[in-house]
Amino acid sequence: MEKQEKTIRKSLALVFIPIFIVIISISLIQNNSESYLEKEYKEIRNNSYSGKITSLLSDKDNGRTRPILIDNKWEKEIPFFIHEKLNIGDSLYKKTDSDFEYYVRKSKTDTIKRDVNKFYREKYFDKLNEK
Repeated sequence: MEKQEKTIRKSLALVFIPIFIVIISISLIQNNSESYLEKEYKEIRNNSYSGKITSLLSDKDNGRTRPILIDNKWEKEIPFFIHEKLNIGDSLYKKTDSDFEYYVRKSKTDTIKRDVNKFYREKYFDKLNEK
């Protein structure tokens, strides 16, 4: 009985390990394709939003990011080091055709600028320069 179980496990491993490797290879190739990078880059670049921070949602800790509630309607994940500097009543905006979002701090009368598209911009332009 034990010998049969070992044979079955070995057979399953010989079938599923190559399938797993092929799936990972396909996803890596797809995620590095020029069309995929361009789509992601342009999607982030063409987004626009703005609103007032109505809650910092400090009870939700997601590791390196923290959520904030904008206009009591939608949540936005932001880096913890920016979250620590914000207060309720501060504003957030991102313009179309921009890679940056801005956090306008009401109490300190200054602005925090964050590059939200750096990863895809660099990968996309690196891929274009390879040609």
